Amino acid sequence: MNNFDKIIHSTTHTKERTYAVVHRHWFDLASRFIIAAFFLILVTACSIYAARIMQANGTPQLIPAIYFGTAMLYLVTWLYSFFVWVDYFLDIWIITSARVINVEQKGFFARSTSELDYTHIQDVESEIQGIIQTIFNYGDVYVQTAGSQGKFMFRHVGRPEKIKTLIMHLNRQAISKRAHPEAIKKEQVDHEIAHD
Repeated sequence: MNNFDKIIHSTTHTKERTYAVVHRHWFDLASRFIIAAFFLILVTACSIYAARIMQANGTPQLIPAIYFGTAMLYLVTWLYSFFVWVDYFLDIWIITSARVINVEQKGFFARSTSELDYTHIQDVESEIQGIIQTIFNYGDVYVQTAGSQGKFMFRHVGRPEKIKTLIMHLNRQAISKRAHPEAIKKEQVDHEIAHD
């Protein structure tokens, strides 16, 4: 059983089907790594330039201090990159037949898990902003709830319109099932007979 299955089966829902396991879009991760790589190139260039100036000014004893500072900045950048990867990989949204589960990594050693029943959903909105998000087709999905949670947010996910449509469909299905449980059961029996 993988980690997603453990999260899904941690409560008492039975016959729950998983429709989607959603991470943030890959470009969100790539853009942060590009920033880190650019910073490393800048730090390297500055340290080489500073070392040459020290050598030219006759103060080569300061060069080890420059290299030490450069190494510390490399370490900080590596830790930042590792944190970005952990945050990307462990932040997930799971859409099942019964609920939406939000697993959010907060730092290296803290994680929060929340879930939302479809019958509590009032509105679903998808938003794509800017040229980059339009080109790569990713954005945010906001799920407005009736309870104290307010907005349930999918941040920088791929194909937000498709996720919005899926959640709205499952929301309508859950409301219909609650209003007319007999009709749903009959529909399921008819569906099973048709596929036998």
